Amino acid sequence: MPRAWFYQEMANDVAFMADVPGGVHGSTSLQKAPEQKPFIMYRAIAHRPRNRGDDEDVTREETFLLFVHDVPGSYMKIDDLLAQLRTKYVNRKDTANGVARCFWVEDSEDFRDEDMGTILRYARITVRYLP
Repeated sequence: MPRAWFYQEMANDVAFMADVPGGVHGSTSLQKAPEQKPFIMYRAIAHRPRNRGDDEDVTREETFLLFVHDVPGSYMKIDDLLAQLRTKYVNRKDTANGVARCFWVEDSEDFRDEDMGTILRYARITVRYLP
């Protein structure tokens, strides 16, 4: 559910997806870069307890990495997409889906991905779940 919720928040946003013509993909689902750019790859990197009580975990949280790829040149589209993602997730709550709150952890420096033939930056977002 958590990974599906995180993905659906992007995929169901028509305006956001119009800015990502290459799509949003799980990090292990691509063998080569999509022809259209920019595109996003994401993966869950940590799932851990949070606010541990005496006998059990009170809540848990999961951290996701979002890699925003574009054609070499300017990072302007990447920066714009990172800003949109920040707006989408920062302080986001969705009690119907068990999400207590989302936290923006960081944006990365600028990178080159030689395998994909792109430039990229990543964002790290943590989702804290309801008990």
